[in-house]
Formats: sequence, structure tokens, C-alpha cells
Amino acid sequence: MKIDLPKIPWQITGNHWLTVPCIHPGDASIHAISALHAQSRAAIEFAGNAEFVDGRGAALARLLIVVDGKQVELGSEGINWERESGWLPTFSSKVGDLSVKGTIVAPHGRNADVAGIVVAITVENRGSASVELAVGLTGTLGIRQMRVRTAREFTDDNSVFKTGDHSVILEGKSAESPIALAIGGEGEFSCEVEHGASPKWTLDRKLELGAGETHDAAFHIAAGPERDGAVAVLGVMRRRGS
Repeated sequence: MKIDLPKIPWQITGNHWLTVPCIHPGDASIHAISALHAQSRAAIEFAGNAEFVDGRGAALARLLIVVDGKQVELGSEGINWERESGWLPTFSSKVGDLSVKGTIVAPHGRNADVAGIVVAITVENRGSASVELAVGLTGTLGIRQMRVRTAREFTDDNSVFKTGDHSVILEGKSAESPIALAIGGEGEFSCEVEHGASPKWTLDRKLELGAGETHDAAFHIAAGPERDGAVAVLGVMRRRGS
């Protein structure tokens, strides 16, 4: 069976449970997450849209940066990538007077073996004036599918809803749907959900960033066999910290 190479030179990472095979090199957006599912003997994929392999359409998760009320695009002024320890994608980019550095990691090792992903960023204001900054994570659940070699889409609708602890759950509406994702940040974040065929979600935090100051933000994406399991993994990741 011939498999064509993807058109996008994706950044990739993962651990024993999850793979992040589609981190866009242009803006660090995550277009797909794949989780192993023993009962299905397959991988369960969550993606922003059906054409995620080609980098088209909405991302499953992307960094949100708003400066003085205007949303800015990470990577619009270029983005540099490095691989820490050979497998941790790290990036740095400039957005106006802001310097943004980040790491996307699926934790592995003693006391860190969890079915989850950490997105950690640092924003530094290198300008001479304070800015009103909003930083967060936003995304779209466009498709869920099972894959051994070929993909088969689940027939139940996609569902995104927010919980009482400032996090969101991504899953299928059917109770039999395998795998759910729980997404939350460290600290206080606002949480918004837009329902529909391809539901959207946003986690963000607003603050004033003075000249020369930096702000760290970390987000956790946790997987479980259903929503309660995913929330439990998210809780463990939050307690241990990024």
C-alpha cells in the first residue's frame, strides 16, 4: 500500500498513549491528536477538519494572542523551531514588540507518564510601553475518526462543552463513543464554547503586560476513555504542573 508524503513538513511529538502528528510549522497550531484505543485495536483521531493532513481549514487547537484588542497571528513575522532532546518541538516567534516562546510536549518519564499534552508558552514585552494582552488556546472539533491504515469517521455528532473548572470537553455525543479530550489551563482562564456541526472552543486570560515583563501560560490536553476519565487525567496534570 503506497502512502503519499504529506504536503506540510509537520512537527511531530508524542508518548506511549498519544501522538501529535500535525503541529503546523508556520504557526504552531495543532491540527490533529491521535490516541491509542485497545478495545478498538486502532487509533482514535481528533482533528479540526477532514483535510487536516494537508494543513487546510480550522485547527484542533491553536494559540490565541490578542494585543490591545487586536488578534495577532503567531508566525506572521516568522517562526523558528528547535527539537529539545530530539523529540520536544520548541518554537520562538516575534509578534510586534512581543517575543513568544513555546514548547509542545507529551510528557514521559517517572511521575510524568500520562495520556496528555502540555502546551507551554512565555510572552515577553520587549517594547517601551505596556500592552493589554489576552493569551489563550482556541480550536475547532471538526472530525473524529478511527484509523488502522485507512480512516473511518464516527457517525455521531461532535460535542464540545465547558465544565465548572474552566476547562472544555471534546467528545462524541454517543455514550459509546471511545476517547474524550479534556482541555484546561493552569490558573484562571475564561472559557467559551460555540456549538454547531464543528463546535468551537476558547480558553483565554486577559492581563496588562508592562514593558520588559514576561508572562507564562500553560495548557493541558488530557485523554481518557470517556469524559470523566479525561477530566481525572487533566486534574493530575494540573496538580503536577507543566
